[in-house]
Amino acid sequence: MNNTFSCIKNSPEQFFTILPLDWQNVIVPQWDNFKKTSSIYVFKENNKVIAGGIVFEKSHPNMNDFEKQHQKLYDEGYFYLGFIWVIPEKRNQQLASKWLTKLKEETKNQKYWLTIEEESLKYFYKKNGFELIAKSEDFNYKEWIFIFNPE
Repeated sequence: MNNTFSCIKNSPEQFFTILPLDWQNVIVPQWDNFKKTSSIYVFKENNKVIAGGIVFEKSHPNMNDFEKQHQKLYDEGYFYLGFIWVIPEKRNQQLASKWLTKLKEETKNQKYWLTIEEESLKYFYKKNGFELIAKSEDFNYKEWIFIFNPE
């Protein structure tokens, strides 16, 4: 399968429609507030989006208190990675790893940060060059912050 990696400049809905409905309900109504300082990168197969994510340069939707504590990362030149998604029928093909690799190649020397809510994703991000820098203290809502620094 030949997948193409690209940045979607127009028609973000082609990415939004592959997201779970609860994610769509967060990003779609707020997209106008973020589109000037964000980029959507996707993998397409036969001109259909099969995976992707959003790079936020200045802020991102629905920041919780834990994320707000680390908002200084934006000031330090880190961009936030959010809404990273692979359609279910294309899982277990390393598309998320390939997406991260292509993104890093396209945006050389760019630093990134992200949060995860599923502990099982810690290994995935470590394997892809990210470093764990913080863990939330909230026992009811666990969350971890990772950074990627290409230097």
